[in-house]
Amino acid sequence: MKPGIRFKLIASLTGIVIVPVVLMVISGVRVKYTVLIDGANRVNFMFVLGFLALAFVLCALILARVIARRILLPLKELNAAAEQIMNGNLDFEVQNRSHDEMGRFSSAFDAMRIRLKESLDQQAAYERSRNELIASISHDLRTPITSIRGYVEGLQDGIARDEKRMDKYLAVIRNKTDQLDRMIEDLFQFAQLESGHLAMDLREMDSRELLETSVAPFEVELQNGSVLFTVVRPFPSAPVAVDAGRMMQVFENMIENAKHYAGNGTEITISATDEGERIRIAVKDNGMGISPEDIPYLFERFYRGEKSRSRTYGGAGLGLAICKQIVEAHGGHIGVLSSPGTGTEFYFTLPVIEARGGAADT
Repeated sequence: MKPGIRFKLIASLTGIVIVPVVLMVISGVRVKYTVLIDGANRVNFMFVLGFLALAFVLCALILARVIARRILLPLKELNAAAEQIMNGNLDFEVQNRSHDEMGRFSSAFDAMRIRLKESLDQQAAYERSRNELIASISHDLRTPITSIRGYVEGLQDGIARDEKRMDKYLAVIRNKTDQLDRMIEDLFQFAQLESGHLAMDLREMDSRELLETSVAPFEVELQNGSVLFTVVRPFPSAPVAVDAGRMMQVFENMIENAKHYAGNGTEITISATDEGERIRIAVKDNGMGISPEDIPYLFERFYRGEKSRSRTYGGAGLGLAICKQIVEAHGGHIGVLSSPGTGTEFYFTLPVIEARGGAADT
């Protein structure tokens, strides 16, 4: 282990005291030796003073070198780095030339700079996303509202004279209002996420009961439609602590994604497997798949890839981010398996509780 600055300073200061004393002793012996040989009674004071001056100068030079190289130079570099940060420049590196106290301080300062840069980059990306959200919401709200206004004016003007055309107009208006409702709900959920008030009411349930309750409405809704909805039974049975309403929200987001983005001839399969410490639930479709560049960002707020967050659907890019928050609040994990042309599988896990106890409220 190399000596630190403290040791070097103490050694230098000690040397300033000890070295002159040693030199005085040596010079005294020499003077005495000289007196005995020469028989002279004088002492060479100039010789002693010269030795003392030399000792002080050497020790002072060593101390000055230690202070300059180990303290003043790093402090100068840290001061320059602080000025760079003050001016908004974080693209630099604080050099660490030693492993002593100042070296560790320089390393800590550089780590702080890196953290600050990452934080500012993240904040800038977040602000860009917020601006994009505002622009997207403005567009997405204007589009269905304009469409609804047009069809309502058509009804008022008597363009839809027969019942078939009127039903068509009303169906379009209903579809556009559903889009608006989804967007408003996403924004409401986002506001809860931002404030940290996405409340959970966790209660113990049997996983089979939870899954049967969650998929039943979709089986009824899709049984006569164009979507082939398949449920792989039996579901595993294990005790889990869940907020059933929030879990329904996760299912709804995943199934709606599959319905709207899988394309014609959509097939959706719901399955669940018992993995011992957790239950794994999967929603798989036979659609076009998701491009690899989109997958890492699917669960980020405001992200809208070509498949998962399409403007055609009218989402705000918050659905899957909300799902992620809900699943993680249950202690689970959410993910996606997909590649172009092979369909997509969204999955999430729920931890199995060890023993049946009372309700867990959060």
